[in-house]
Amino acid sequence: MRKYIFDTENRERVSGAIFDTSAFGNIELLQQGDEILDSQLDPLWVITEGGSIFNRPVIEDGVIYFGCCDRKFYAVSIKGKPMWKFDTNGIIISSPCSVGSLMVFGSYDFNLYALEKKTGRLAWRFPTNDKIYSNPCTDGSRIFVGSKDGNFYCVSTSGRLVWRFRTGGPIETHPLLHKGAVYFGSNDKNLYSLNAETGKLRWAFKTNSSLRHGMAVLNDVIYFGGMEKNIFGVNTEGRKVFSFLMSDLNSASIITENGIIYIPSRDKNIYAVKPSGEVIWKFQTGHAVECPAFHKGTLLFGADDHALYALNASSGRLLWSFKTNGFMPSTPVVRDDVVYMGGWDCNLYALAFSDGRVLWKFQTSSGTQSKFELEQLKPEKHFQVVWSAEDEEKEEENKETNITDYGEIKSDYTAGMSKDYVKGKKDYI
Repeated sequence: MRKYIFDTENRERVSGAIFDTSAFGNIELLQQGDEILDSQLDPLWVITEGGSIFNRPVIEDGVIYFGCCDRKFYAVSIKGKPMWKFDTNGIIISSPCSVGSLMVFGSYDFNLYALEKKTGRLAWRFPTNDKIYSNPCTDGSRIFVGSKDGNFYCVSTSGRLVWRFRTGGPIETHPLLHKGAVYFGSNDKNLYSLNAETGKLRWAFKTNSSLRHGMAVLNDVIYFGGMEKNIFGVNTEGRKVFSFLMSDLNSASIITENGIIYIPSRDKNIYAVKPSGEVIWKFQTGHAVECPAFHKGTLLFGADDHALYALNASSGRLLWSFKTNGFMPSTPVVRDDVVYMGGWDCNLYALAFSDGRVLWKFQTSSGTQSKFELEQLKPEKHFQVVWSAEDEEKEEENKETNITDYGEIKSDYTAGMSKDYVKGKKDYI
């Protein structure tokens, strides 16, 4: 029998040493090993504690609300003055959701929090069984959020469980409510549509990769991407009606505005695409593009080249850009012609919408930028095995064995990230 070593970095299969097979015949490692080579690295990253801001702020009544990787949730005035802050036991990358008098968000400490907007006092806390990356959303009477524990939760505005739906993988996507249904993706590679009232499954659309970002709706079509190069559009019955191929993966949430789909990509471009699939324009940055926002005909977005960009949304022409000292994963929010956005360099920025001038910046409690680290997962690979005797060939179909010494161990989360992107993570820390 020959032992094969699969090098996922170089995408090559390397034959190892031959060893005695007299006890059980010859073993050939088949398709699943090759599939590992066909996919590119995309580890599940864990963000370490620091002062970096990952999420989209919410602005109400002259107050900016946002969470931070220093484990704190902040309320800051639109003039940049601190009002209150609340400590959790985990970093916060989940963007907050306004629910009546409450601000609701998730934390790495497994909890969904509801704080009183005026005082920052804890109203309630709802526990899950793992980290919350997902941005909660609401219909006004219920709150919807996913957890890395694989469950999608519907919670009342008083913090009680209404229903729960179990998927086959961690949930990192941001849910979307549309016409009585809630849509979200899972790392089990499915986009789900549930009845928002009951939690009953309407349909599931299978893709080829984990789903990790937010989605958008236009004319009853849900547009979304995953850890693959295709962007999909499915109608409210779960039928695919749109597909758009890029040269690298979808890097952040998609938005739609004025009949145009804006798609950020790890190929360093942001695309403006018609529902027909026709590209209106694309704009290249220096690195992966983050989630955009639209305001008065202008598209605003951060990129992992440490810059915030403002483009003419119709033509893709650059209006201005603003350089920071860290990459910009936060989604901008505009109020009264001021752009508010969190940065990886531990600052919340207020910029003039007209030209990107800094009006003020607010530094979080830590000036140390957070880092990306690989999640520690159980080292295990699965290979299909075919047994073949010397005098006759007999194939055992659908039989799997766990091999723990076949090269470097990669998790199921490694489907689809380009090597340049993985190496680029080093630039962030």
